[in-house]
Amino acid sequence: MYSGTNKTALRSQQSLSDALQRLMAVKPYQSISVSELCREADVSRQTYYTLFKTKENIISYTLNKKCPYEPEENEDSLWQICHSYRYYLEEHADVLCVLVENDLMDLLYDEFYNGLMGCEHFMQEKTEEYRSFVADFIAGGYTSIARSYVRTGAQTTSEMLDQMIYGLFSGKILLK
Repeated sequence: MYSGTNKTALRSQQSLSDALQRLMAVKPYQSISVSELCREADVSRQTYYTLFKTKENIISYTLNKKCPYEPEENEDSLWQICHSYRYYLEEHADVLCVLVENDLMDLLYDEFYNGLMGCEHFMQEKTEEYRSFVADFIAGGYTSIARSYVRTGAQTTSEMLDQMIYGLFSGKILLK
């Protein structure tokens, strides 16, 4: 996936991302062809393959640009982290719905995992192996919670989400 600074390439990346989102609003992800996507974005197939190579890479780009999740340096308590994630769910419910509808939640998992592992404040005092296990657990939990949130209509109150996410990650919900 392209990660340079060329303004034309960056505009084309955004055009492809926007076009895929528009097409996914009216038809299933699997039925969107590369040709159709390129026509919608008004870019050549060569540009598409130079910038992304796959539609999955466009989804990853969109998640990274439109919906990044990275813990803040000052998030030093489990409650703060869970609250921050609840806000993330509410803020990006539209994108999460499209991912669930198109069975693409594994891409969300990858973005969470990579975001945590790439975050300089995430468990910086621990070994890479330890960080990997914890990032895997958190990314899996976040992805599952997002899926359930969408499947239940994304109508859960903020307070209930805060309590549910905190209860799951703290283990308190399992002890009742």
